[in-house]
Amino acid sequence: MDSQKPTLVNPGPFLVAVLIAVILNPLNSSTISVALGVLLHHFQNGTASVTWIISGYYLGSAIAQPVFGRLGDLWGHRPLIYIGLALIILTAVFAPLSPTLTVFVIWRVIQAVGTSMIYPNAIALVRYGLPDAVGRVLGWIGMAAGIAIAVGPTIGGVLMSVASWHAIFWVNIPLALVAGVLFFAYSPMLPSRPRGGFRQLGTLIDWPGLGLFATTVSMGLVWAVGLESGRNALAILYAGILFVGLIAVELKTAQPLIPLKWFLQPKFLISSILTTLSNIVMYGILYGLPVSVQNLRHLSPKNSGLLLLAFAGVMTVASPWGGHMAQKKARRKPLIAAGVFLAAGTSLLLNIRSFPWALIIMGLMLVGLSFALSNVLLQQSVLESVPASETGRASGLFMLIRYLGTIISSVLIAFSTSASTHHLPLFFTLFAIAVVPALLPLLMTETAHGPS
Repeated sequence: MDSQKPTLVNPGPFLVAVLIAVILNPLNSSTISVALGVLLHHFQNGTASVTWIISGYYLGSAIAQPVFGRLGDLWGHRPLIYIGLALIILTAVFAPLSPTLTVFVIWRVIQAVGTSMIYPNAIALVRYGLPDAVGRVLGWIGMAAGIAIAVGPTIGGVLMSVASWHAIFWVNIPLALVAGVLFFAYSPMLPSRPRGGFRQLGTLIDWPGLGLFATTVSMGLVWAVGLESGRNALAILYAGILFVGLIAVELKTAQPLIPLKWFLQPKFLISSILTTLSNIVMYGILYGLPVSVQNLRHLSPKNSGLLLLAFAGVMTVASPWGGHMAQKKARRKPLIAAGVFLAAGTSLLLNIRSFPWALIIMGLMLVGLSFALSNVLLQQSVLESVPASETGRASGLFMLIRYLGTIISSVLIAFSTSASTHHLPLFFTLFAIAVVPALLPLLMTETAHGPS
């Protein structure tokens, strides 16, 4: 961390810039959730392609977050934020022009890289500029993400009804422009850092680890997509071999993509597991519920998006509570409560085909309450487990862990949408996963905040 305290002239506009910038990722996640069926029809692809539409974005995010968090720590955070916003504008223009699903997924990956440049570096600027308000700001970020998730499916459904799926991307342009102007004018000016130039990228970034992680996950996805038909059976073997190689490389690397030593800390390990499982459930619901109710109960994309307001609306309203709890030292009891809410809420979605709408809405509200509480607490727990000088890197790794859960959820959704009879097992699986976060925090011990 820089020894000189950064100057933050006006925190209000700076925080507005942070909130606008960080919602671009959840906004692009949620708006597309109601368009999956339309996209498959447009590109004339089967239901297995849902995995690539969702996971392509999050695989790109998972790879890019730690990289650009690390580069931000070493080279400065502001320039990467500007480049990320520019990439978002670029993809907003060209993704709708994609002639094939492959080209579309490539543009989504580029979009993911743009959002991944922004998030860890924005969080690092917050920690430098407002060190005494990190938990509170994370609560506001959670609230902003909840708003993005809340309005995203509705905006997506409305845009599809009045225009087409292409318009889902255009909403990014004014948001990115406004955020860029505010960052330029109001973000904290940190002391200059030595910059090694492109010649030193080989030493700054763990390229072998990055490549092994990407190919390991990709092989896992190739196996999962072909599982039902029996194709690509060897892909899981390749994934296992690559995973072993990844661990071996990361253990020998001085600055690894995935610092395995961090996972030796019980607090970091448990928080990481809870983050992965919680995001499997969250994104399983976010993407799986609209597809299920459209197919099983014949809701329109617009109305299925409105249904998700029950989840995201509660998450929005309750997120400041999560930020307030993150300011305190207690972690175990609030995380147990969040796990109980998650399991209870998911249990009310077990029979999405015939349960009354009131029960489904109540279940979504409980799930939203769970994430309002746990999301900020888990991120704060991760940050507390590492030195402040590694904030960008830790924020990137936290998002990598989240995206890993999202990628797994996309595989579950692809299986569930392959035939109408497969919808119910999705929600039974999500409920079984949701039980674990109610129990695992029992292993945590309450300790003072970690390294700074």
